[in-house]
Amino acid sequence: MNSYFDAVKSELKDWKKALVVIIFTVARIIYGYAWVEAGWEKATSGWLNLAGGHAKGLIAGMVANMLPPKAHGFDPLYINKLWAWIAVHIFNGMPGITDFLVPICEIAVGIGMIIGFRLLWVALLGLFLNVQFITAGSGNNFGYIWTNIIVMNFAKYFELIGVSGYLRFKKGQKVLN
Repeated sequence: MNSYFDAVKSELKDWKKALVVIIFTVARIIYGYAWVEAGWEKATSGWLNLAGGHAKGLIAGMVANMLPPKAHGFDPLYINKLWAWIAVHIFNGMPGITDFLVPICEIAVGIGMIIGFRLLWVALLGLFLNVQFITAGSGNNFGYIWTNIIVMNFAKYFELIGVSGYLRFKKGQKVLN
């Protein structure tokens, strides 16, 4: 463990790199806490059930927002229609599972961020969730989307002081590839 800290210290000798890593680590922990808090609030307020009371209406709203007349413009790959079909035929058929998975996934994203483990994949899951929330009508997720994109692009700096940084070191890789 000491040699891991020595490797991190040697990476942080450059003050610019050290500043970025420290800011990203603090931001990652705060961001992770926000995800855990959002998931925990849903889990303790009735979302964590298999009755499907929350997801059914949100999925219907999401589909309405994705298709004409609300959605307009060119969709050359038919992504909106494809996702609306998936939402109607798959997720709408199992709203209880969706109600169960939303808080679980939010808490998982938060814990992954806090401990700094596989942040590319954690941020990708967070990005997926946020896009669904926006499509369902929530307008306060743009900051989360941009944060997820930043984490995905600079994951190695966010992970340096975290589980993934330690695991990279244990595999014999440089802590900042």
